[in-house]
Amino acid sequence: MKLSTQAIDILEQLKKHGDRTVEQLEQSGFDQSMVNRAAMELQEKGLIEVEEEEEVTRYLTETGREVAAKGSPEHKLIERVDEGDKSLSNLQDLNLDVALGKARQKDWIEIEGGSVALTDNGRNALEKDKLKARLNEEDFMQRDEDRGLVDTETEVTRILVLTEKGQDIELKSIEEDFNVEARTSMPRTGKKHYYKNILQYARQTWLELGFEEMQGGYVVPSFLNFDALYTPQDHPARELHDTFFVENPGTSDISEYGDKVEQVKETHEDGWTTGSRGYGSDWSKKEAERNVLRTHTTAISARRLHQIDINEEELPKKFFIVGRNFRNETVDRTHLAEFYQTDGIVVGRDLDFSNLKGYISKFFEKMGYDKFRLIPSYYPYTEMSVEVQVWDEEDEEWLGMGGAGMFRPEVVKPMLGFEAKVLAWGLGIGRIASMAAGLTDIRELYRNDIKVINETPVWRPDWNTSNGGNQ
Repeated sequence: MKLSTQAIDILEQLKKHGDRTVEQLEQSGFDQSMVNRAAMELQEKGLIEVEEEEEVTRYLTETGREVAAKGSPEHKLIERVDEGDKSLSNLQDLNLDVALGKARQKDWIEIEGGSVALTDNGRNALEKDKLKARLNEEDFMQRDEDRGLVDTETEVTRILVLTEKGQDIELKSIEEDFNVEARTSMPRTGKKHYYKNILQYARQTWLELGFEEMQGGYVVPSFLNFDALYTPQDHPARELHDTFFVENPGTSDISEYGDKVEQVKETHEDGWTTGSRGYGSDWSKKEAERNVLRTHTTAISARRLHQIDINEEELPKKFFIVGRNFRNETVDRTHLAEFYQTDGIVVGRDLDFSNLKGYISKFFEKMGYDKFRLIPSYYPYTEMSVEVQVWDEEDEEWLGMGGAGMFRPEVVKPMLGFEAKVLAWGLGIGRIASMAAGLTDIRELYRNDIKVINETPVWRPDWNTSNGGNQ
């Protein structure tokens, strides 16, 4: 007879110790799934029988605990009646429909003319308080379960018992059978959350391309989030339906940006010296000081432009950030109020659109996308502007990943202090992570479902989204 190594080990245990439960074998150091597989194999060979014993445990529900402590609705009713509260109008605070029905069913009360009176049975029940005592002593009955006072829990114990054949067989007569095609359980090993892994790889990609990482807080003044990016102060995106405004502190001191505040103001109103006509309306410093949770990491790009203090000869300079943003979105399977984005800017003199396409192309190649395209779009702070899309082979559709373009002179000159070309982009990373984990609901990215984390393959640089995540 041939048996697997695991089945032989379990058979040896049964011969040595007699009948054993699965739990007892676990305590001896055997894995539960291994014991169950071995038991199935031994049972098929007629060497053991598997017996099951059920143990039913009854326990109080939340309602049952309340009844045990305070009494049932019918008990509360007869207690109140005994205390002299006999008018139905005075008993409305009780669960009267249930209390009256149960009390009359048990012949504890009589009702006449809107008044409640105790019967002899009611007075006896009051003296003995049987239900409270019985529930507290865990002397449960079926009717308690029917009323929702008690629930049950069934525990099944599986016992492995040797058959006569199993008792007679000699272990040394058994040949070990190694089945290399047998399915095995996936070992559980520690690993990073797949989303964190992808975010880290995105950072590493920009660093390898020679970019310097930008840092910035979540709370920023509207000056950085909107005004410096040439977004008009009456733009719908600045209203509450898109933006989280901060109540405390409600404003920031933007005097740290010095003359650039006045330059942004004049750019909005009449174009300043950028060659633009501006928006032709008054600009409010008070509005620019209002604090918001940043709606895009481009706010940090705007601040970085302000911080650059270099000669033009030292250009180009390249910066990136991978960080959280916040928008007042209705949360559903494709939208979150919080999301990750990677922003980048390249500041130089001899830059053009082909440079922008090259940086974005290299990033998405490293993130595992074979096909991408840039299609014309509109953003208040870039011209020309494009939407970045990648091809999803599985669903056979183009997926939007964010926006990109050349910062307008109305953004660059007021904040940088001199004329230059600035390439800029803001790209979403959540969709990449969702596809890697095979998720259809983006909310799952933040739920830390251990099962999803265990079953999601470790994301690797050579992973390709177009092949459906095959590793």
